[in-house]
Amino acid sequence: MNTLGIFAKHPERGTVKTRLAAAIGNSSAAELYAAFVRDLTKRCGTLTDVLCVAVTPESEAARNWFTPLLSTNAALEFQPGGDLGERIGWFFESRAGRGSGRSVLIGSDSPDLPDELIRQAFAELDTHDVVLGPATDGGFVLVGMKQPPGTLFDGIRWSQPTTLFDLLRAAARQHLSTVLLQPWYDIDTIENLGTLRALQHGEVAGNLQPAKCPRTAEVLSGLSMF
Repeated sequence: MNTLGIFAKHPERGTVKTRLAAAIGNSSAAELYAAFVRDLTKRCGTLTDVLCVAVTPESEAARNWFTPLLSTNAALEFQPGGDLGERIGWFFESRAGRGSGRSVLIGSDSPDLPDELIRQAFAELDTHDVVLGPATDGGFVLVGMKQPPGTLFDGIRWSQPTTLFDLLRAAARQHLSTVLLQPWYDIDTIENLGTLRALQHGEVAGNLQPAKCPRTAEVLSGLSMF
């Protein structure tokens, strides 16, 4: 069985996409991030047996916002406390405890992450212990495992240019076979938004196609700089 997880935040003004907010304002940043989540949850349920939308922070408002977005094969869970490594570890530990088989986790900062990368991640877990989707900023946009992570995510320098390299070294220390997918990008800056909008409207050569993001494209079209 394949389980796909999405880490997401409740899209409250002033709490999401803060780097983007410096350029487009808190309200637009929250509206844009909400569109990211809506686009991801709508299509990702078709790419897996089970979809887990893991949200932070836990609140009734978050539950009420996310619940209508869930497909029939999706469940809403709340992330525990701790740093990012502890929360990623929780996801894979809890999936393994439920006998989920192959599990892949993505964030919500790459709404156009190609479907093919997600499908490939599940396939690579047949022959590798860990699969990683590199991000262009030195982190990663996807991670997949089929067993409990142990201490794999301990001591990683998060949100740094060295994050992916740290994780590769940690996997090597645990003698875990690792494979890297084609890199993709997170949406953190106004320049990233320019790339996102161009990829939504231009013809892209090759087999790896950015996913269509209709809600995100609609919000982008309303931003004055676009």
